[in-house]
Amino acid sequence: MDRGVSHEIVRHRIASYSQESTRYCNYSQDKFGREITLIEPYFLKDRPSYSLWKQACQTAEECYIKMLDEGCSPQEARSVLPNSLKTELAATFNMREWRHFFLLRCAAPAHPQMRQVAIPLLHLFQEKFPVLFNDIPYDESFPQEHYAEIIISDDQFRPEQ
Repeated sequence: MDRGVSHEIVRHRIASYSQESTRYCNYSQDKFGREITLIEPYFLKDRPSYSLWKQACQTAEECYIKMLDEGCSPQEARSVLPNSLKTELAATFNMREWRHFFLLRCAAPAHPQMRQVAIPLLHLFQEKFPVLFNDIPYDESFPQEHYAEIIISDDQFRPEQ
């Protein structure tokens, strides 16, 4: 997901998070391909605004790499990174907080990229825990072709003993 969406997720307080750190990740290193990775906003794809988004992200990447090349630390250079920067996030919620999360984040007013992640995750929870999640409404008009791919192993769904 992008960092902007991750910032919405970490607003849920009854949870625990681990997130990729822009403070320590140096995207100018070879292991990152000496580039930043972005999450493309599908909703801009066929609009004139897409070129502005792309230009802004390219400029941010160029400035970030140049700042690192000029001796800035990753935590200093990260100030120019865009919200569209890819991040990885692991979250642990209790079931009550998952319900709250889905009620807020699967609704039509939620950010499109949030619904892109939250709706397919809700479907997974409805499959695994129907009695707890089948009553949660979601934006059924959200196009399925934009659903994020959710990859979670079954052992991650075992209730704590």
